Amino acid sequence: MKRESDLFVACRILFGPNVKPSNGFLDYLQEEGITSAFRQRAMKIHPDKAMLSGYSLEKCQKEFVALQTACEILREYITSRKRPITRQKKVSPQNGTHVSGNGSLPKTELPFGRFLFHMGIIGWGQLVKALVWQKSGRPKIGELGVKYGYLDRNSVGIILKKSGFKRTFGLTAYKLGFLTKYEVRSLLYLQRRQQKRIGQFFVENGILSRVELEVLLGQCKKHNSTIQRIAQR
Repeated sequence: MKRESDLFVACRILFGPNVKPSNGFLDYLQEEGITSAFRQRAMKIHPDKAMLSGYSLEKCQKEFVALQTACEILREYITSRKRPITRQKKVSPQNGTHVSGNGSLPKTELPFGRFLFHMGIIGWGQLVKALVWQKSGRPKIGELGVKYGYLDRNSVGIILKKSGFKRTFGLTAYKLGFLTKYEVRSLLYLQRRQQKRIGQFFVENGILSRVELEVLLGQCKKHNSTIQRIAQR
């Protein structure tokens, strides 16, 4: 089970500073409550709404990444309540060797950053910083659309005004007829290719060596492959 302190931080981010999380609060927590709280908060701090909310884009990006992470961690906690806790092996960030741990990986595929978090190798704050670092270096779909001639600036402005937090830029552009499905897929592919790899953040900040990074990437890939095989049975 994820450390209580991390779960309490996630609760305060998702439900606001006036909430005083406890074990009883966590036991009562349900998927519907998480989704409702996320929607209300996301409407105010989504990066696409930065100019309307009065917040800076950097502040909105940081808070939105923290909000998404909190939502995912709490959803994983709800899932973990339905199964017994199992012992896992994790890698020590100091020497890359395996040590016993009491945490458990969710029975779902995990992006690398969240894999490290669940392994206990990085903390909440480091995960959020890494995600913000990665997101800040990712080109926006609208910018790529203009760069590669699929859109003009005026179209981007219209799409941003019409998009809500539940609808991505690409989907909105398709619904409005500005982009075809093929063009949306092409731009998403370009965005993924140009996005910084999150593992580099941990190397640049001295959290992992390159050897440790490679070992952990392999373990994350193995975990996700196992989940995929189970799902196919």
